[in-house]
Amino acid sequence: MTKLLYLLFLIHFIFATNNSWSQENVIDTKENQEKNENNNKFSWDKVYMGGGLGLQFGTITLIDISPIVGYRISENLSAGFGISYKYFSDNRYADYNSHIYGGNVFSRYQFLENIFGHIEYEALNAEYFELTTSSYTANNYRKYVGYLWIGGGYTQRMGGNSFINFMLLYNLNESLYSLYPNPIYRVGFNFGL
Repeated sequence: MTKLLYLLFLIHFIFATNNSWSQENVIDTKENQEKNENNNKFSWDKVYMGGGLGLQFGTITLIDISPIVGYRISENLSAGFGISYKYFSDNRYADYNSHIYGGNVFSRYQFLENIFGHIEYEALNAEYFELTTSSYTANNYRKYVGYLWIGGGYTQRMGGNSFINFMLLYNLNESLYSLYPNPIYRVGFNFGL
C-alpha cells in the first residue's frame, strides 16, 4: 500500500518539477517576474469545485454523491481532494442495503487543450460479509479498501468556467474487496469559482 502512495507522489512530483524547470528557462524580465510572483500566490480564481452524482433506482438502487475541490497549480497541472457517499440496495436475493463512504486525493495534467491524464488514490469504507462454515451464517464487518486509479479523459468547456469531464480509469490496486470492475468510466463536472 505504501508503495502505491509513493508512486502517486512520484508522478505528481515529476509533473510539478517538469513545469517549474520549464519556467526557470524563460528569460526573466520584470514583466515575467511579476507574472511568476502572481502565479505562486494563492488565488480563488484557481479553485474549482465539482464532482459526480449517480442515481439508479429499481431492484438494484444506487445513489452516489462525490463532490471534489481542486486547485490549478499551473496552467496544466491541478490537484485536489474529494469525498464520496454511496447508498447501495439489492433486492434480488435478499433485502440488502449498505452505506459506503470515503475520500480521495487526485492530480490531473492537461496534455492537450481537451485531453488530460488523471491519477487518484481513493479509500472507501464498505460493509462485507463472511460466511462461517460451522453455523452457515454470515458475519458482516466494515473495511477500508484502497484504489489507485490511473487513466485519462476528455474535458469540454460548457461556458465560462464550467467543464464536463469524461474519464476512463484503471485500478492498479485491484483486490478481492474491490467494489468496482476494471476499467471504470466517469462523467463529472467542474465549476470555477
